[in-house]
Amino acid sequence: MTDIRRLRIGRTIAHDHIDGVARQWGVTEFFIDERPLAELLGIERDLLHCGTDLDPNLPPPLRERGLDAFLGRVAAPNQFGSGRLVLYRCHCGSDYCGVVSCRLQYDGDRVLWHDVTFEDDNGALSGEQLSSSAVPRLTPVARIAFDRTQYEQEAKRHRA
Repeated sequence: MTDIRRLRIGRTIAHDHIDGVARQWGVTEFFIDERPLAELLGIERDLLHCGTDLDPNLPPPLRERGLDAFLGRVAAPNQFGSGRLVLYRCHCGSDYCGVVSCRLQYDGDRVLWHDVTFEDDNGALSGEQLSSSAVPRLTPVARIAFDRTQYEQEAKRHRA
């Protein structure tokens, strides 16, 4: 049985160098048992991993579509056509830079994120593919399980 994790959607700081100058800005983060998802994956929140479809600064129609996908109401708007839910994307908004995504599944009273990993136009990359490629290094997570009620309440709380 998979351990049930607690989700919190909040804010954190992303940082990168832009035109040689260190910059930082606030971004939406997924906290899993109060640990940032980026930390679980071993990545930095930088220009490549700063966007989410739940960002409060998105235009309302895009944010609503992101929430609907996050809640499994609509197919995930993934530019690769894989149907995977994009958790982090590049600051430019294009999935073709590569994204961190998962396969979202509703299973009774649980919500599952399967195969949380880097995805590009070659598909979702496994640990073996990640170690032998030039894509940003990250540690894939096979599955994260949430209590459905808590997950949905947290998404709605974040939206408000």
